[in-house]
Amino acid sequence: MRRRGPLAIPVTDDTTEYQEIFGRILDLLRQHAPRGVSITTIARDLEIDRRTAAKYLEILAQSGDVSMERFGQKKLYRQTRRLPLPEIFASSPNALVILDADLLVGMTNASFLSALGINPSHTLDGAPIFDLDLPVFSDPLVRQNVERIRRSEAYREQMQLTDERTDRVYLADFAPIVSPTTGLEILVSVREITALRKAETDLADSEKKIATLFESVPGGIILFSADGTVLNANRAALRVLGVRSAADLKDASVFDIACYRDRLPSLIRDGRATETELACDFDRLRRERGIPSTKCGIAYFEVVFTPILPDSGGPATEYAILFKDITAKKRAEKELRERLEGISSNLPGIVYQFYARDSGEWGVYHVDERSADVYGLSPEPLHTWFQRFVACIAPEDRERWVESIRDVVRRVAPWTFEGRFLRPTGGEMYVQGISHPVRLKHETVWNGIFLDITDRKRAEEALRVSNFLETRYRSFFEDTCNGVLIYEPVDGGRDYLITDVNRVTADLLRMDRDELIGRRLFEEFPELPDPDIRDMLSRVLTTERPEVVPPLRYRDRDDFPWISHYVFKLPSGELASFMIDVSEVLEDLDRFPSAADEVGCGLTFRTGPEPGA
Repeated sequence: MRRRGPLAIPVTDDTTEYQEIFGRILDLLRQHAPRGVSITTIARDLEIDRRTAAKYLEILAQSGDVSMERFGQKKLYRQTRRLPLPEIFASSPNALVILDADLLVGMTNASFLSALGINPSHTLDGAPIFDLDLPVFSDPLVRQNVERIRRSEAYREQMQLTDERTDRVYLADFAPIVSPTTGLEILVSVREITALRKAETDLADSEKKIATLFESVPGGIILFSADGTVLNANRAALRVLGVRSAADLKDASVFDIACYRDRLPSLIRDGRATETELACDFDRLRRERGIPSTKCGIAYFEVVFTPILPDSGGPATEYAILFKDITAKKRAEKELRERLEGISSNLPGIVYQFYARDSGEWGVYHVDERSADVYGLSPEPLHTWFQRFVACIAPEDRERWVESIRDVVRRVAPWTFEGRFLRPTGGEMYVQGISHPVRLKHETVWNGIFLDITDRKRAEEALRVSNFLETRYRSFFEDTCNGVLIYEPVDGGRDYLITDVNRVTADLLRMDRDELIGRRLFEEFPELPDPDIRDMLSRVLTTERPEVVPPLRYRDRDDFPWISHYVFKLPSGELASFMIDVSEVLEDLDRFPSAADEVGCGLTFRTGPEPGA
């Protein structure tokens, strides 16, 4: 910023005379204080004409040395009461120096000596300021600026300077002081702002880093106000929402992005950082809000909501959501759930998930909803189902039931149990419980099945996976002791593509799981009976009625087992087969033909050894 220098009293031979008259006027006003003095009295006492006295008083009034008040037609003058300038000057935290018209040091304060590293015992009064080799004043630009003030030319009021010797940064303020009694003086104020500039630089760097993170993080970020107005959105957010720029969202509220419009307002009212999920209907956004999104259908997002608290304190007025598209994950979970529900609905029993916590507590996390149909026992309330089921175990088998569970909980081992079950709706049946343990952080979870084995011929239907969360479904699928093979028709039913197998199936077929998935069934195993197997698979696909397949070998080799199958159709259109190795059973029948009459042609599917076996 620049300005013209003030009008000063010309430095001539008469200057001393002017200053003397100013001093006499002030002395006269002090003598008559606190009464005011008229122009006539001043002119008479100083022996000057009245017009000249008026001019001197006008100059003193402009400089603030005297004040005037009217009393009728008279103008009465008093000396202005001034603040104790020397004390204020000395105690100021800013480094101050006053230079006279010859650029000699007239006055300095303690802060000036400290800021510029001058010994407090030294005096600078009367020294030429530019001969002292001081920081700030060694800069030629400072000298040039001071010279301009002395010549009443345009000058800079403020300058920022860096001392190359110490890398310290200073801010210097310049101001002329004009007094009728002392003439022109120059005030220079110096502040060291090294820490301030560093803080400003660090803040700018921090803001730059935050801006970089805002644009580069892979998750979408939207900033919005309490009324839902979108304030900003990063590139990832625009990409997820299928728009080109934040301007495409100007007519939309952030509340429109959520299918349930009250979800985000409720989070704002709650005022806490929260993790949640939101669903967005892109078709509705285009139709109702005119947002030109390239996306369609329903999308699902994992969302972190957070209020942005102002630095000044008080409640938040702006908010942010960090979100990630999980649509693909949701669809995969839905497909997996449908597949596993298809398996569950075809099992001759119910699946469950039993837990034994390290604290000693037992219970179930999940029970198949068919519990009421199969066992006459409603799955709700879930927290009492286990106790209600135990109460239906026949009294003669109940102690053995409890002891078998205690044993496998202690050993973290697979569990199996057979006993008589008294239906609460009347009648009795025999049940077989089979489960396999998975050790978690503070508990063990058994994924299992209760089978109705009243009719042994129907016990060939095998174990299925848990209808619960994805990890629990998969653990049940993988850890079952029966083989599970899932495949879909290709080439009009002339062959079947293997889409999934569990570990047991891979062991039975003497191949790795990765080698089986994606292979064509008859192409990989050309020795399977044909056309019997093809006809059976076609019937199951067409009639959707499960069938039991007599024992067969996938390869005509002695090291391949005889495997019996229970084949059924899934809602996805795929076929599923439960596979069990019956080689030992067939060998026993060969050795003891008479046992065939007792065993019959049915085979029981099992998913684990009995405890102690």
